[in-house]
Amino acid sequence: MKNKTSKVVVISGTSSGIGKALAELYRRDGHTVIGLSRSAQPPDIAVDVTDHAAVEQAIGEVYERYGRIDTVIANAGGGLSGATELLPQNEVRAQTELNFLGALNLVKCALGGMKQGSNVVFISSACALFALPFRAMYCSSKAAVNMAAFGLYMELKSCGIRVSSICPGDIKTNFTANRVKYSDGGARYGEAPKKSADKIDGREHKRMSLDTAARKIYKYSDKCKKPLYIVGFKYKVLNFLRHILPQKLFLDLTAKLFA
Repeated sequence: MKNKTSKVVVISGTSSGIGKALAELYRRDGHTVIGLSRSAQPPDIAVDVTDHAAVEQAIGEVYERYGRIDTVIANAGGGLSGATELLPQNEVRAQTELNFLGALNLVKCALGGMKQGSNVVFISSACALFALPFRAMYCSSKAAVNMAAFGLYMELKSCGIRVSSICPGDIKTNFTANRVKYSDGGARYGEAPKKSADKIDGREHKRMSLDTAARKIYKYSDKCKKPLYIVGFKYKVLNFLRHILPQKLFLDLTAKLFA
């Protein structure tokens, strides 16, 4: 039974991982959730967030059903690794379209009918805060998400619409397995892209549990009081170091750890 403060919540990327867990938490607390994913089944809506016209149609359907959207969470995304110089251009474009333009499509379409007191949430990444070698395109796409969120935070503040970007670190989901990986380093990089990917993938057992991460993200997305939230203590520490260390030193240390 829905409570008196029941919200209408739209979440993209609900077929698995963070999106699915968030949808379950919101529904548990009596909120109406509409999940968006390419494989969604009714009452959720099947849509590719990179298709602006399709997203516009899906959001129109939500407004027809419920008359409002109280919270929109742009969560859908994917990973890409490899030597930037050697990545196929179609993969670079696909990464940008999914992680950045897909999030922007959803938020822009949803905002049309959102009113004072509503929440706009971007699920970004700790990689938006500091670059990683052989993850440059993923980091760039998530950094773009943060900048869009910060800009919207300023633009919508006077309207009473709250905007947050939530940056989680490594979480135990199928994200790693689904990442598009290019291991070929050619003559310039050799085995470095593969070794970097193996090193990061080998930390799976050290990652935050999906349940723990989802609960933190749920709390932050429901409050939506700050423009930026970082999920994971070590990522908060790294973000602090990024601000106090000389840029060259921080990049050199990061390269040593992850290259």
